[in-house]
Amino acid sequence: MPVANGIKTIMRKRKICGELMAQFDCPQTNEGKPIDRVLALINKMDELLTKEQRYDIMQNQGCCKTAKHSASFREFGLLHADKPLEERVRLFAEHFYNPQKHIKDKPPCWLNADGTLSVHWALGKDGNFKCVCGPVNKLPKPISVSRTYCGCCAGHVRHNYQYALGVKLQLKEIVSSPLDTGGKEHCEFLFEVI
Repeated sequence: MPVANGIKTIMRKRKICGELMAQFDCPQTNEGKPIDRVLALINKMDELLTKEQRYDIMQNQGCCKTAKHSASFREFGLLHADKPLEERVRLFAEHFYNPQKHIKDKPPCWLNADGTLSVHWALGKDGNFKCVCGPVNKLPKPISVSRTYCGCCAGHVRHNYQYALGVKLQLKEIVSSPLDTGGKEHCEFLFEVI
């Protein structure tokens, strides 16, 4: 789950300040549930910032970016650093495919004809997908959460895939999400390979 103070720190680093930043009525206390504070901040971001600004901020969030969790991605990246990107992506898809998290017979990532990288997660089955973020899954149903929130998971993906594939990634699009489709669609992200 993204952290409100972390989001605000990135906003300041991206020079979103002054009059615009003052419009973000973010509580400075820890009152209420963290998820509620974050969702309020996300809704304000949707209102005041461009999609590009929101994605740039959110791709710098993400959970499970510690050395322990990232170890397998780093090891993979070191093992295959000498291979061309197309081969690394193919090997990555084979190595990290998990039937619990990916659609049957669909790799976890692939290169598109335009050189972008698509990545998907899928907890659940066709038409009944769940978000991978635990705090969101605890919210009362039905829920509809902005795709901007999903940029946090894209940040997790970006961080670990950059290690594994040995390239820089920039979030281009949040293609689909169970959060704003009532679970009809799985999570899919599109990244520019830089």
